[in-house]
Amino acid sequence: MSELLGLEHFAIRPDGPTLTLSVSAGQSMAVVGPAGAGKSQLLRTLAGRERPAQGTIQLRAKVAIAGETSYSRRAKVQSLARRPGVSMQEATEILSATRLWDVRHLSMGDLSPSQLAATELVEALLTEAPIAMIDGQLDGLDPWALPAVLEMLRGQRAKGRTLIVATHRPDLIREQDALIVLYDGQVRFAGSIDDLLRAGPPHSLEVGTENQPGVRSLVAPFRVSIRPSESGMRLEAPEGQELAARLLLEGYGDVKFVIVRPPTIEEALRAVV
Repeated sequence: MSELLGLEHFAIRPDGPTLTLSVSAGQSMAVVGPAGAGKSQLLRTLAGRERPAQGTIQLRAKVAIAGETSYSRRAKVQSLARRPGVSMQEATEILSATRLWDVRHLSMGDLSPSQLAATELVEALLTEAPIAMIDGQLDGLDPWALPAVLEMLRGQRAKGRTLIVATHRPDLIREQDALIVLYDGQVRFAGSIDDLLRAGPPHSLEVGTENQPGVRSLVAPFRVSIRPSESGMRLEAPEGQELAARLLLEGYGDVKFVIVRPPTIEEALRAVV
């Protein structure tokens, strides 16, 4: 796949760590972090609207940013889809997917917050720019509008479009190939979702047994955790306690089952920030 965006020793703050990565056609990336972490600034900088504080950007394609165009409160919703090169069928599909078709005759000033978030997505969905950036609008959609919009974005990605999404939602993070985690304008993590989960807290264990006092006495002296590895799972126990971990997992004594719970995306994010 061809590279559309390349970062070399990049940062939006003049001090702190830098980031080097490349984004290819058809890839998707989430940008996450607390409010005020710099997500919007990062998107504007990646799009070439602002200059980076450190490093360089190689931008090899046009970028569309959702919500970048402002409209009058008196503008009609249907006017958003009226643009050169857009067929009536395409306009209808976009307005239907965003749940704006039924309110197409209303003015922008009459819309709810979730409907306004949907209007900001229309331009980014309609444009043929190879890179689309969405700055929180997916988070603001009504639950019944989100699935159709995500399906449309998946279809665009399948045709080679690159997607960069700023979001707070773990379910939207899972939709992406990779993510960047920001805190106070600095990159705390960059990589795949699997890499994030490996960087998070250890897996936890739930042990099923009818003889709880006996198993508790077996486990009490030991601190056991598990992390994923390329071969499956890796046991983690302080030095000298590996045997106890092995015996526990193999069902020693009255242990009926051992359930391994991996960390959630939320737990992994908290661990890196």
